[in-house]
Amino acid sequence: MTTFSVSGGYFRLDDQPVFIHAGEFHYFRCPREDWRARLQQLLDCGFNAVAAYIPWLWHQPTPDLMDVDGHSHPLRDLAGFLDLATEMGFWIIPRPGPYIMAETINEGVPPWVFEKYPHASFVNQYGKVENIASYLQPDFLKCVDEWYAAVFAVLAPRQITRGGKIIMIQLDNEMGMIHWVRNIIDTNPDTINRFAEWLDKTYHDDSPYPSLDVPAKRLYLMDRIRNPQPDSVRVIEDYRRFFRVYIREYMTRLWNMARAHGMEVPPVVNIHGFGNGGKTFPIGISQLIEAMEIPGMISATDVYPLHIDEGNLHHITLINEMTKAVQSPEQTLFSIEFQSGGNQDFGGTQSSLYDLHSRVSISLGMRAINHYLFYAGENHPILSPVKRHDWGPPIRKDGTTRRHYHRYRSLSNVIRAYGEALVVAQPKTVTTIGFILDQYMTEVNNEFTRPFTDTLTHQRDVILFDFIARGLTLTHRPFNCIELARGTLDSAKTPILWLMLDKACDAPIQQKLANYVSEGGKLVIVGRLPEETFGHTPCTILRDALGVQIARVDPPFTQTHIHAFKERDIPASFVETYTGEVGEVFATTADRDETVGFIKQVGMGHVMMLGAAFGAMVPEDLGVFDTMATRIGLPRLFRMSDWADVRVSEGDQGSFLYITNFQDDPIHTEIWMQGEPLFNGHTIHLPARRGAILPLHWRMHDGITVHWLTTEPLEISENDVEVRLFTDSAFKIPLAQISLDGYQCVSGNLIERGEDGRFLIDAIDGVFIFKKG
Repeated sequence: MTTFSVSGGYFRLDDQPVFIHAGEFHYFRCPREDWRARLQQLLDCGFNAVAAYIPWLWHQPTPDLMDVDGHSHPLRDLAGFLDLATEMGFWIIPRPGPYIMAETINEGVPPWVFEKYPHASFVNQYGKVENIASYLQPDFLKCVDEWYAAVFAVLAPRQITRGGKIIMIQLDNEMGMIHWVRNIIDTNPDTINRFAEWLDKTYHDDSPYPSLDVPAKRLYLMDRIRNPQPDSVRVIEDYRRFFRVYIREYMTRLWNMARAHGMEVPPVVNIHGFGNGGKTFPIGISQLIEAMEIPGMISATDVYPLHIDEGNLHHITLINEMTKAVQSPEQTLFSIEFQSGGNQDFGGTQSSLYDLHSRVSISLGMRAINHYLFYAGENHPILSPVKRHDWGPPIRKDGTTRRHYHRYRSLSNVIRAYGEALVVAQPKTVTTIGFILDQYMTEVNNEFTRPFTDTLTHQRDVILFDFIARGLTLTHRPFNCIELARGTLDSAKTPILWLMLDKACDAPIQQKLANYVSEGGKLVIVGRLPEETFGHTPCTILRDALGVQIARVDPPFTQTHIHAFKERDIPASFVETYTGEVGEVFATTADRDETVGFIKQVGMGHVMMLGAAFGAMVPEDLGVFDTMATRIGLPRLFRMSDWADVRVSEGDQGSFLYITNFQDDPIHTEIWMQGEPLFNGHTIHLPARRGAILPLHWRMHDGITVHWLTTEPLEISENDVEVRLFTDSAFKIPLAQISLDGYQCVSGNLIERGEDGRFLIDAIDGVFIFKKG
């Protein structure tokens, strides 16, 4: 019996690392007679898995009608759908809610739940009843348990642990997303009671709140939430932290219910928040961090970039690295909602987005993708009052395909050709971005918390994303991330650390940073030095350790200009100036010549401080970043004669160079890695809006090593006498440098035979043939 496991940074089948390549299919929006044909289209793309929401409101439209076998409607035959997917060879990832969103009424929860149990509803800070549940309200959970009993009666026997094909199950969907998007705070009595209890456990005898008995404390909290006052700031900030624990408790309850009804495979929590090009995504991580840290939990992202090019590449890079920093180290990077829609027939997203986004994500270590949503369909009125459900996916309602459908097969072929060698290869990074998750704990606000949130949002977006992440990305300095409240800082393992700081930072993190520098780390800070904790207690540990004083702080959002290195009059805001032992000054205010940026030795390490906010929006700004990186001792990993995004993953079975051209014109470029030319100096040719995964020292087959290849492999076939390597004909005539042991190449032209036994061969028809002997 096949096994599925999560260990060592991989998803594994029979203990072998595997790439999970799935598409989302909503069986309840497609005629039953078309299910097989639609799933075949997924197989034709080279996918090995299918995911599906299972809508509660569809399968239990009334309290007394529960249908998961199709006896009341053919599109409720969940068992039949799962058995068909199993018959066709798919691994399966069910997503049974209770919440599914997916443009359904009440986000997937049956209306009768609220009609029967109105007190289970979420009541916002204005006293308005929302059309969502208060997650932990007992009657809501009782209804969920009844739903789970029915749906897991179908799911449980079909798990891989029992000889079936279900390998993971997502519980609920985007927990906390609605609360963030609507900016709503739950004042349901059940939630307020839990909040009051949490405050007692958290603060014990050192509470900043009035000493009140339990009923009075509940009234106090309710009043401060519904009638904001200056001291409501602490209430809202504590509520955000409480809600992390609340979501963890909700996920724990769901998992316990599911296990009671037979769930044995790992659970999945999906992370929402991909707004503003991805800059808000860490808000979702912050909301869900406690649930993500439940032992055995698999974390997965929801990503919808809408487009991809040099302008937002760093968004995608940063959010993936932030996710890796806080997810279980046992799992691979996994996206359970990876945009495959948005390509409407008359306008919309470029069809190249989906392939390019996939390639970039794989280059960052993603080894499990569910392309969402892969099919258009129709809604029954129970699901939605809007009949048409078509957001531009690869497959239309009638089964015809849009242009981007055909790109999936090609990438699947490349993944299959490389096999386990690509799956196990790990991205090479040269530096680290530090981040503080509490800087993203800003999902709900009132008029008194809003100014702090607006300032923090600006600093996050402009500095962390558009200066640090963009600067590293566009100058070919690949990075990983560390969450500073959770991760360990070791100057030997993390020699250079970049981070955005603002006026609040908790004491343990400030001390950790001070220790890191004094012990030999190189710390690059952009922003402003902290003067208090997130709880608003004065704290200047880091500033004191650096031995500088703050001379002046511009009011928030004040626009001014600074000089940095040789660049003059750079537009900037949130400027802070320094005095004291600032060491070497590299940036000053344009009008007063006050110190804004400096480099100095602190203990055994160095700190580089830039007290200003501006993004790397033009080449001059990027030049400032590049000079900062060079001065702190961080060279570029790659250099190119014509710019493209390039990254490398390294493994025991070979390394893989990911090169991506986002331009509307082809590029022809030479590539140097760590100062050495790749491909023996030969030019790489990439068509417009195309990417390539090129091998370096890849053990393609026993006796055949491909040291490099200037195009992508699509297929390897073999028989008793020969091995054939088929490559992509979209590129120029492929060149390959190959070592052979027990084989000879009988195709193409031998260009050069090296003294080291390597052969330089081209293949006009794109096929390399190796015969035994």
